[in-house]
Amino acid sequence: MMIPISSPGDLAIAEADPGPSAEQVLWRYYVKKCSDVFGLEFNNDSLVQGVMATNRDLSTKSLRLYLSSRQAVADIAKFRTKIARTRRLTKNKWVVFGGGYGGSLAVWSRIKHPDLFAAAVGSSAPIQGKVNFYEYFEVIYKTLATHNRECPGAVKRAYGLIMYMLLLPHYHSKLKFDYKLCEPLTINSEMEQFFILENLMLITAAIVQSNKKNNTIMGKPGEISIDEFCEKMTDTSLGLPYDRYASIVNTMLRNKRFHCFPASYKNYVKEYSKSSSKNIVYRRGRQWLYQCCTEFGYFFTTDFKNHSFSGLPLRYYVKKCSDVFGLEFNNDSLVQSVMATNRYYGGFNVSGSKIIFSNGSNDPWYPMGITKDISKDLPAVFIKGEAHCGDMLQPQDTDSAELIQAREKIFQILQKWLKK
Repeated sequence: MMIPISSPGDLAIAEADPGPSAEQVLWRYYVKKCSDVFGLEFNNDSLVQGVMATNRDLSTKSLRLYLSSRQAVADIAKFRTKIARTRRLTKNKWVVFGGGYGGSLAVWSRIKHPDLFAAAVGSSAPIQGKVNFYEYFEVIYKTLATHNRECPGAVKRAYGLIMYMLLLPHYHSKLKFDYKLCEPLTINSEMEQFFILENLMLITAAIVQSNKKNNTIMGKPGEISIDEFCEKMTDTSLGLPYDRYASIVNTMLRNKRFHCFPASYKNYVKEYSKSSSKNIVYRRGRQWLYQCCTEFGYFFTTDFKNHSFSGLPLRYYVKKCSDVFGLEFNNDSLVQSVMATNRYYGGFNVSGSKIIFSNGSNDPWYPMGITKDISKDLPAVFIKGEAHCGDMLQPQDTDSAELIQAREKIFQILQKWLKK
């Protein structure tokens, strides 16, 4: 039997979290293949799909009690035990799958409960918590360069001019018009400046992390491929890099049927501070931010010597934690929490066996995952040219040879382990 674990899959404009949702992943494909090999009956009614219980109480007190990766791993183990007992599957071997954060949970479920799970597959799974995750934008820069060597420089110049204009009030009306900002700009603090820049930089992040073919499979209109993005960013007929980037942002807003682009940090804090899931705008955003502030970090900074991009310091993200959840959520608590997470799960020092780690070379999350074999029973599948969770998506005619080979390798390893 197999348990797929989904995680929040929307790379929202204001907050980024890793992982495809349950309906987007490849687990049915692997279930069918394993069923054919081992002679198991296969039908939709027999499939088990992970479901995240909805708790409308999103107060900080409630999140502190119920929202953590440790609780999630415990829930997964309890779910597996109960289903095995009620459906008389106690003698079956169970494999746990996941992508992104769901991949982390899959890996940790196998590590913490090897008696319950025979194997695990963690696709694009970050397993090392890190507060200052500067590598994220470094991978984005390098990935853009592999597609078009002029592209990352053009993007950097666009960001630079945006940062300059944010500092000068007489340019604010132009920024609002060019980038279809929802609110008039009132830059009274550096937090407001950082917020707008982060949102605009996450547009590039969304394109690189997912790439068009993945978003086409996911059914998200309005996305463009890295090649298309770079073609526009290097097209001098569209004006300066600033103008080219504005054109891309406007196209994506139109195709997604968004009227404007969020620009108010004050409104962001107000929305993310809501203690109920009812009428919340940013779906699952508060919960993921809470886990970043209390367990993982994963803040996409540009705080690194000779960083390719600039403008997003760590202090911005720490202040965001404090503004949304309270002053006790500060730099010291964040550092201690991330260290505790790495101690509990082991971070890069993975223990256990029969865990497959798959990552794509274009995925900005891969620096926090396993990209080289640890041992025979802890293999890594590193897929050249692939984006986030590419191996967990339904096969397409346009799949690269590397992706096809990676899926087959994962299946062959699982088949070998399950036959023992």
